[in-house]
Amino acid sequence: MLRANFFKFFKYKKNSNHEIVQYNSNKNFSVQDQIKTNIIEIDQKILEISKSLIQAQFVKLRSTFSKSNNFLEQIGKNAYKTEVEDSINWHQKQLKELYFRRRELEINLEKLKGIFWLNRIKRLLRIILIGFFIFLTLFIFLSGFMIIIYLMPLIILILLGYFLSTKRY
Repeated sequence: MLRANFFKFFKYKKNSNHEIVQYNSNKNFSVQDQIKTNIIEIDQKILEISKSLIQAQFVKLRSTFSKSNNFLEQIGKNAYKTEVEDSINWHQKQLKELYFRRRELEINLEKLKGIFWLNRIKRLLRIILIGFFIFLTLFIFLSGFMIIIYLMPLIILILLGYFLSTKRY
């Protein structure tokens, strides 16, 4: 009685369709191929924008170190400099957007392949390992520094004894 009321409450409909459904995995592979081609296209765009950004930064560097004594050239140089800085900012913004889009596509591809959590765990372990090595390096450096500070009177005493013993009267 309770069960019947429960199903009536949620308007449960029993599945009367007993047909065999065929799974078509080609759709999954076509989506993977499409994502891979999108990633390749984004990589090419990233390469082009990176080259353009380097060229714009090189132009800014040349204009910064160019010497001009003419007043009109100074005004033109300042206007040119703002245009170059705007271009650099635009290229940097485009690169950030492309990198974010590429990362989203990689995550979607990993989810389709079923390796998303495995890669996430690998990244987490890599970050933990790098943090551990940085902490260990700092610990060794600081402990070595503290040992040198504590042994400084002994080192000074040994050096003083050496200089006194080698001094000729």
